[in-house]
Amino acid sequence: MLSKQKLIAAVAFAMSLGLVPLNGAASEQPKQNSVGVDQLHGALSKSYQKSSKVQARIDALDEQTRQDYYEYLQTVQRAEQIERYNQQLETLIGSQQSELLDLERQLLSLKETEQAALPLLSDMLSTLTQFVARDLPFLDDERSERLARLTELLARADVSVAEKYRQVLEAYQIEVEYGRTLEAYSGVLAIDGQPDRDVTFLRLGRVGLYYQTSDGQQSGQWDALNKTWNVLDSSQNWSVQKGIQLALKQAVPELLELPIQRTAGGK
Repeated sequence: MLSKQKLIAAVAFAMSLGLVPLNGAASEQPKQNSVGVDQLHGALSKSYQKSSKVQARIDALDEQTRQDYYEYLQTVQRAEQIERYNQQLETLIGSQQSELLDLERQLLSLKETEQAALPLLSDMLSTLTQFVARDLPFLDDERSERLARLTELLARADVSVAEKYRQVLEAYQIEVEYGRTLEAYSGVLAIDGQPDRDVTFLRLGRVGLYYQTSDGQQSGQWDALNKTWNVLDSSQNWSVQKGIQLALKQAVPELLELPIQRTAGGK
């Protein structure tokens, strides 16, 4: 329903257009005037309702526009984030490709190193084998087993070159240690064609190699020049026994008086 103010305004507007007769005419045609006011009231009501619907549609469109605008801003922001992420991925991929190329170069270099290392290791083992064969005959079984194991190791394809190199170097280090240690160990020895006898060997670095029978009555020295054992005078038994005790940490360190053989180049 229209308010009273709006109705008065509508009637005034209709009278200005001649839709509502003036006073004289109004008294002559009261029914006609009443009908005209009703029609105007209905028209205005419809117009107001239509305007309300239009305004509601405008408001709805305005709200939808705002929502679309916000969604557009969010979409733009996501697009920018995706673009930055793609740039970071491109940088990461470029770095990974550089690393792959570097790894390929390293693998190629490693392959070349392996090709050069394997002959070197074989030569090192051959040299070590010859050295042991010419060295003093101590710990024969232990040293022979080590060389045999290294020979088998170098022939294996499932062992890396680095591991082969490590074990060959370790064998060299063990041999080096023999040259600066005092050691005593038990064994058997055939002396002067007699049956094997239980003896204790005494190794003085690589300077001298001695033995003494288990009863302490006989001692001997390895002759490196003639590759044989020489029996020592019985007066040397105490010195050899003292050396064995020192090697086994059964006596306090003291000066040993042991015979030393000259080398092939000695005078």
